Amino acid sequence: MSRRTLGIVAVVALVLLAGCSGALSSSAAEAPQSQSGSTIEVSGSGSASGQPNHAVVRVGVIATADDAVTARQRLAENVSQMRQALSELGLTDDQVTTRRYDIGRDYRPPRRDGEERQIQYRASHEFEISLSDVDRVGSVIDTAVKNGATDVDDVSFTLSADRRKELEQSARKSAMTDARQKAETVADSANLTITGVHVVRVQRDSPRPRSLEAAATATAGANVGTDVESGPVDVVTNVEVVYNATAA
Repeated sequence: MSRRTLGIVAVVALVLLAGCSGALSSSAAEAPQSQSGSTIEVSGSGSASGQPNHAVVRVGVIATADDAVTARQRLAENVSQMRQALSELGLTDDQVTTRRYDIGRDYRPPRRDGEERQIQYRASHEFEISLSDVDRVGSVIDTAVKNGATDVDDVSFTLSADRRKELEQSARKSAMTDARQKAETVADSANLTITGVHVVRVQRDSPRPRSLEAAATATAGANVGTDVESGPVDVVTNVEVVYNATAA
């Protein structure tokens, strides 16, 4: 190999080494920046309240007899009467749905020692009634009880999908404000300045419906209507936020 060729190879080698040296210097310069940054991780909680605009009433119809066939027939008659009355009140079939249906033996304890247990059949049909007008809860309960319902198991006041979404957004904003205030307190104590948000984790929103337990029995000729009042429904949101921060 000639001296000229060796000289060219040497120049190329020097150029390659210079490029590697530049890349290493660049990486070394970036490392201190990532190490000098700080983060502050806090949690925040927010809530929003609103009046319910949706209600769910759970009622049951029960019939008993000495045999299963008769118990089923009595139950069917009472259920038909109740559904017809609710239909006349303006409720659709989609608003009155079955939750549970059951026919079984009901053993009654003997009245005297030595007497055999009496067997009776019990048929039950539980319904869930959905209402978009919460002011109608009382009249629906009265109509159901006067026309075959033997139990009112529960009344729940909650939110429609649109109203719930509005309250969820308000609760999330409140939670983020709470998190920011906590982060600023930590930053001031540590002589840091918040520069932005790094990560946000939002937990599932949890609406808290108002639930009222109720028990009702049919009373012929009763003129006093059922009055059920609802309170506000709360939506709670929790967030975890990681903020970027630098030395003040």
